Amino acid sequence: MRFLVTGLVLILVGIGVTEYVRRHPSEASKAAKSGAKKVANAPVAPPTMKALIETAAPPADSAGDAQAFAPTVEALVASGGDAVAGFSPVLRGQVKARELKPAGDGAVLVLEKNGSSALVKVPASGAPVVLTVRTTNVATVIVDGEQVVWAEGGQVKSLPLAGGEVKTHVSFTRALVTSLAARGSKLVVSLVPKDGDPFSSEPNGAVAFVDGDDVTLIATEQIRPREVLFDGKDEAFFVAGYPSGLTRAALDGSFTARIAERADGPVALEPDGITWRYPQASAPELKRGARAGGAVKSIARVDAEWLAVHQGTARYTTTGIAPRLYEGKPDAEPTELASIKGVVKGLAWNGTKTWLLTADDDGVVTLQVQ
Repeated sequence: MRFLVTGLVLILVGIGVTEYVRRHPSEASKAAKSGAKKVANAPVAPPTMKALIETAAPPADSAGDAQAFAPTVEALVASGGDAVAGFSPVLRGQVKARELKPAGDGAVLVLEKNGSSALVKVPASGAPVVLTVRTTNVATVIVDGEQVVWAEGGQVKSLPLAGGEVKTHVSFTRALVTSLAARGSKLVVSLVPKDGDPFSSEPNGAVAFVDGDDVTLIATEQIRPREVLFDGKDEAFFVAGYPSGLTRAALDGSFTARIAERADGPVALEPDGITWRYPQASAPELKRGARAGGAVKSIARVDAEWLAVHQGTARYTTTGIAPRLYEGKPDAEPTELASIKGVVKGLAWNGTKTWLLTADDDGVVTLQVQ
């Protein structure tokens, strides 16, 4: 009888413990259910990683000659060529163009001519404005509110969209900035060694958070880090690895969590989710999931080249011959919006206006808006 009572007590205790665990799941079990592999970062970064975030006082900004570049912009026309159905040409000409970003009611892009690069603001109607001309390579550009932010080598610079003086936010002495995100004065950057191979499969890269003069490593020993995203709060997201995946990281450097084992750019971040390209060669896909990991839904089984997302809806272009512009969201059939001639060089969408940057076989670039 005593053994029977003891057995019943143990059973009841076990049921109670099981029910408590069910009602009060641990952080580990939550992470397991979310699908994100959360890993605490090492308290001390390797010396090679510390070297990447060494900074120095930046030299005086050396801009190129805006007046010398002006004829290049003035030579661009606002008509002609093969515009996409439903779009209106804004600029067209024999010039290299890239880094198309939405900026309020207009757009910003980089134009290249005769060894110089110009950051140009383009309204939906009216003349484009040269914001600044650079004599070094502009690697990556974003628009953050009323400022445009870009990287040149190991430096991150910004300029008001309304015009003004160039500000240098940070100058890394041993690293190149491969991508960046900004919210006000706060930056997240991906870095690779300045004297190394940016396409190396060695884990020689890092992701860092810049807040004023403070630089914090938030992910170390990364392979080809890129596609950095940042919501202005306490986490950043980036693509890295070989093969590449999507990682979430705390801005204080305390942890990283792999939220997609296979992912590549383009990537788009929103408050309620993140969208990325799944680069499976035999079955590429555009996917969307929660920012903390977990259930993932398919937007389209397609190889997306350019991507813009607004309130959970994605607009994207396909790769290859005769690319298309589509709109799609999870659990819905994608809608074809346009057939595109030539090669797509950029896509921007702010929910009201869609901008396309294309180039024909002769290298003539057209910027158009819908």
